[in-house]
Amino acid sequence: MVVTNPLSIIGGVLVTADGIQRRDLLAEGGRYVESKASRAGFPGSTAAPGSTAAPGSIPESDGCVDASAKLILPGLVNGHDHLRSLQPATIRSESMSVADMVAAAGAVGTAVTAEDYRVLTTLAATRLVRSGVTSVVDHAYPVGRPGLLQAVVDGHTAAGIRGAVAVGVQTTGDPALCSTPDEAAALLRDAADRIIPAELLFLAPVSLRQADLAAYAACADLTAGTGIRLYTHLAESATEVQQCRAEHGLTPVALMARIGFLRPGTVLVHCVHLDDTDIQVLADTGTQVVYCPSNHLRFAKGYAPVVALRDAGVTVALGIDGMGDLFTEMRQAAYAQGSAQGRPGVLSARQVLGMATIDGARILGIPGVNDDFSPGSAADAVVVDTAGLHLQPLADPLYAVVHKAQGSDVRDVIIDGRPVVRDGQSCLVDERELAARARDITRALAIRAGRPLPEFWRESASAVLDLTGPR
Repeated sequence: MVVTNPLSIIGGVLVTADGIQRRDLLAEGGRYVESKASRAGFPGSTAAPGSTAAPGSIPESDGCVDASAKLILPGLVNGHDHLRSLQPATIRSESMSVADMVAAAGAVGTAVTAEDYRVLTTLAATRLVRSGVTSVVDHAYPVGRPGLLQAVVDGHTAAGIRGAVAVGVQTTGDPALCSTPDEAAALLRDAADRIIPAELLFLAPVSLRQADLAAYAACADLTAGTGIRLYTHLAESATEVQQCRAEHGLTPVALMARIGFLRPGTVLVHCVHLDDTDIQVLADTGTQVVYCPSNHLRFAKGYAPVVALRDAGVTVALGIDGMGDLFTEMRQAAYAQGSAQGRPGVLSARQVLGMATIDGARILGIPGVNDDFSPGSAADAVVVDTAGLHLQPLADPLYAVVHKAQGSDVRDVIIDGRPVVRDGQSCLVDERELAARARDITRALAIRAGRPLPEFWRESASAVLDLTGPR
């Protein structure tokens, strides 16, 4: 939803991959129309010489955000996630492999309803916007049953996030979770520009573990020349690469190139296990990559060759993939790549902020969604409070954003000129009510699917304790 009323963001310090500057911003019709030098004080310091604005001195309203003594970031882009956590997270999952997690989620997926999808998507999308994410690519499956894709889109809309949907194609496993490429493509054609802009849709065979090669080839053929882009998990584990070589005599990347799946606009998630030839193929075909560092560490997948990919000219964005927030992913990316190469700083703060903003925007491919706050660009902004002791003393805003800031430091979020978070709370949903509804749905899903309830829930007379705080 784009708002037409003017919106001003006053007194903040813009922090982008290109640098730091004090600017006041004015948006109208969901686009920035003006950016001018600000006279407000620098975060962490007293007011700048000649300043007339002190923190908290600018009267706020629906059309004015006081960002004095705060940092303003471009909208953060989450290049990969699955915004429906169908199972309660417990310590039992700590040693589970990805394959085991997928199997467990599939068992619950057969019991899901459209209302379950809507509520759980709203919960996760609200959590994202609360932590500064303005855009996300949501890899959704299964969505073939009536109402499921609409429920995903409705969840994005309820939270106020700009949500792209990668419509999953699964051809192996439980028939209740499967769909053919033709069915998925028909679903996309029906949804495009009716319930979601066509530019926000991908056709997305899930992985070589969950979709056969014929499905990948069919997806490539069905989307050729249509403008619909391709998306998949690939080269996620050493086992996947070994099996692909054994069955096809090729790496997963080479196999995708052979069937025409790699092209400009195609997005591959993970790409942990690549050789030098794979990297060059991705660069030559214009294929883009999403790197999910915390997920890779969580499941011991290895270290993706991010530095080599970037050096070859491949666009690499960041994805949360069921983990924390993009502030965490930025520093995890920097630290993991440093560990992989035995040298800190191989990915700089400036580079990882770019991966979380402009490189993510390139993967989205939506005109005007960028990171420069220039007139005509989408009016997205994330206002970060610098008052937390973990950010003080604030000597370098860029360093603080990448190495110190947390999702909970986000105070205001603007998407297409519309405030969706103010003072750290959603403007659009009742967060307590949403949390309670999601809790009840997750419990009911486990019961319907015949999955064991967590011991913590079983020992409570009310099944689930309300830990959301006083009313």
